[in-house]
Amino acid sequence: MATLLCLPYFLAAKTTGSGEEKCDNYIVIQGSSNINQFQFVNHNPQINPSAGTHQSAYPYWHIRIPVHAFTGAGTRMLNDFFKMVNAPEHPYIQIEIEPRELADFDETTGMTNFETDITLAGVTRTYVVPCQTVFCESSGFVLKGDLEVELTDFKIDPPEKVFGAVKVNNEVFITFAFRFRSEEFLTEKVKQ
Repeated sequence: MATLLCLPYFLAAKTTGSGEEKCDNYIVIQGSSNINQFQFVNHNPQINPSAGTHQSAYPYWHIRIPVHAFTGAGTRMLNDFFKMVNAPEHPYIQIEIEPRELADFDETTGMTNFETDITLAGVTRTYVVPCQTVFCESSGFVLKGDLEVELTDFKIDPPEKVFGAVKVNNEVFITFAFRFRSEEFLTEKVKQ
């Protein structure tokens, strides 16, 4: 089950100096082992607002993230990540987010709950992800959210190294900010 986390977005944001930092496009995957922590960042998720596998009157947002486009602190850890998600066979992480028209707004939290399919290492799981919508000064909007997943949800056994002395924890935290440029969405915002 998805859990809203209070992970700082600024860890992943690139500073542009334009005041539009809140409108950056990124995804961060964070985890830990019994020895250290790791973080992998991709600042260029490919967003296609009309593609995807869902049949609906409203298009689902389809995000395709090249696994090899992630960066991290060390080459060894990054290569272990590529191996863990079986990047040669599954070179993309796929995320499909339901359209805003179908999502549920939670008045208590002020967040919108989006049904979200995540495909990692060829396995798809569905989560309800509370997200914040941030409108950008120039155009479009950013959908920001956090969730906690377990590697075993995607049939990935948490890796062990050095004969089991180093064990990766099953919990992984995903923080994202996906920037959409949608004239229809902005027109609807003006009408409200």
